[in-house]
Amino acid sequence: MPLLRVRDLVKTYQVGDVAVRALRGVTLDIHSGEFVAVVGPSGSGKSTFMHILGCLDHPTSGEYWLEDRDVSRLNDDELSEIRNRQIGFVFQGFNLLSRTSAVENVELPLLYGKSVSASERRKRALAALDAVGLADRAEHHPNQLSGGQQQRVAIARSLLNNPSILFADEPTGNLDSRTSVEVMDIFQRLKEERGITIVLITHEPQVAEYGSRIIAFKDGQIVSDEANSRQRIAVGELALLPAG
Repeated sequence: MPLLRVRDLVKTYQVGDVAVRALRGVTLDIHSGEFVAVVGPSGSGKSTFMHILGCLDHPTSGEYWLEDRDVSRLNDDELSEIRNRQIGFVFQGFNLLSRTSAVENVELPLLYGKSVSASERRKRALAALDAVGLADRAEHHPNQLSGGQQQRVAIARSLLNNPSILFADEPTGNLDSRTSVEVMDIFQRLKEERGITIVLITHEPQVAEYGSRIIAFKDGQIVSDEANSRQRIAVGELALLPAG
């Protein structure tokens, strides 16, 4: 059974008197452990698609099944529970709190879980930072870190709840080419060593090459969906968080 199943997904926004159809009947399956790169021009619907898959938004119509659950019918509280339990996010803008240290930024997802003690939160956050090569930057604030280091903090934060799915929206958009390779190597190893399903949104062809499958959107529809025979292989030496 696919991990994600989408059937005839439609999303319509009302902009004044105009109805804008961001998604126009999208249907696809994504299986556990896949690395899917979603590409397309601005306005093609790829980010809207990710927001619905990431339980950040509701479709106007259609079905979205996550494992055996029809999440397209869930309310906001139920979607929040799924996000906290199964999903990790990495965004282009890092979304770090400027007055908070790296380790405190990484701890944030666990603040919503009352069963996790403060000492356990700190232990897991430090382990996550160590996993992305930032153990020596734990007490640094975002303005003391490079763009690539800030994105690695964001990746560490996304792993705190041991998600089965990781959504990355233009994660290299604010990075130079060399730093982009370092960040993409981390995503590649997450897929290979932990079996995390990754859905990556990007407009950069060289970044999309890291995916084992490339899906192209145009005008709210899928125009191609192909296995990537030229998939990039990670060469970084970063350790990853242990499974569990």
